[in-house]
Amino acid sequence: MKQNTTVRSEIEEYIRQSGVDLQSFSNSIGLDPPMLSAMLHSNPLTMSIEQLDLITAGMGLSEGKLFELYIVECFETTNPDWERIRPFLNRCAELNRHDSIRKVLSGLVKDSNQTTEIFDAAEFLLERGLQEAAAIIYQSVIETEELNHSERLAISYYRLFQIYRQDGHKSFMIAMQFIPYRHRLPDAYALDGLLMLTQLFAVKQKWDEVENYSVELSQLAENIYLKQQQWEDPEFNPSRPLVYYYAQGYLFKAGSYEHRGMFEESKKWIAKYADMSWLERLDEIGISEVERFKMYAKANLLSIEIKEGDLTRVSEYLDFLKQYPDELVDGLTTLLDTSNRNNVFIDEYLDVFADKIAQYKINHKEGWNNQTVTYYYKEPFYSYRFHLFFRKYALYCFRKNLLREGLENVLKSFRLSFNINSKDGMVNSMALFEMHRPHATEAQQSVYSGICKEVWEYEENLRPFGDSIYDG
Repeated sequence: MKQNTTVRSEIEEYIRQSGVDLQSFSNSIGLDPPMLSAMLHSNPLTMSIEQLDLITAGMGLSEGKLFELYIVECFETTNPDWERIRPFLNRCAELNRHDSIRKVLSGLVKDSNQTTEIFDAAEFLLERGLQEAAAIIYQSVIETEELNHSERLAISYYRLFQIYRQDGHKSFMIAMQFIPYRHRLPDAYALDGLLMLTQLFAVKQKWDEVENYSVELSQLAENIYLKQQQWEDPEFNPSRPLVYYYAQGYLFKAGSYEHRGMFEESKKWIAKYADMSWLERLDEIGISEVERFKMYAKANLLSIEIKEGDLTRVSEYLDFLKQYPDELVDGLTTLLDTSNRNNVFIDEYLDVFADKIAQYKINHKEGWNNQTVTYYYKEPFYSYRFHLFFRKYALYCFRKNLLREGLENVLKSFRLSFNINSKDGMVNSMALFEMHRPHATEAQQSVYSGICKEVWEYEENLRPFGDSIYDG
């Protein structure tokens, strides 16, 4: 567009070049001609975003083509009101015009009196699933909010953590920003916030942190439960039943001990979530959660007993895994880990689930020759589970002298470790590959070099900001 053009001048130029008059153009787009004429001669421009869309389409332009001019005329040269800003932000979000959202917000953040409206706009977009646009607006709230102790500021940090929790590279940095504000959240949000922190640090294998936040989670759930009037209040509306958070706190604390080899301590906490039926007034969903955690307790207790060397429990464990296939990845990891540490082979057990293992390999197939990479799980916590499985499976293959198959599993573990930004996982994968590099095929070496390049480029991109891929 030419310099100093306006929405009006663009419309007038279109009418002149197309050879139609204003009335014909108005009728063709479904606008009343006097109304369009009045809009074009108003100063400032009084056109709504809906009317702008009709005009844009009538001129044969792409959606959002006139947004930049509209921003200048409606929001930069006048004192805009939210009756016009809100619909415009919503439309920008629908079209992924995030540049336009930022441009509007850059003028609004100068006025801290607009913070409430900006926050409400972000909440509305998040409810509609427009997460990236909502994240931009929450960041604007953070920049605008003058009161560090405000609940709105805490919720904005929490929302950003929610939005980016599945991003293995952004989630840790955003979590660090959220942590100081976690105690300022409403309890319903605080439950989910603490659970997300617990899961994040489990993925990072920072077990002391897992223990700390799991304790906070179960204590908060207990405090809410003891304040019976609070959790019975219709305004208290967490995303899951209270028993779920109570039990998750115990489950992750038990897991933090298990991963540190403190099996007896872990058993004590497993016993706590093995039966949560003592909680009063459980509804149907709550009762189903009690049963689910009872199943988790059985699985994790069997897992620990096998890790302790009691191989007489393997048959029972296999029956359990057949009954609950969602627990199979963790179960196979337990069996492989026990096998590797006790220097025994368990082919007869792995053969039982050969079809599932083959499917896991397909679902996590690394792209060869720059093909698209397909992953079955996107959640970092699930990627973490598969990263452990493939690493233990690689060690098992190396013990059997199945070197190329072992390297294939190393590459899968390496990829998943990078996806979730796991320092330990990446270092272990690189060490295993280098130890067995002489046996790698050209294709395997090419994939390995490609992932290494991604690691390097990611760290280089962060370095100017004082961050590092290994900080998390």
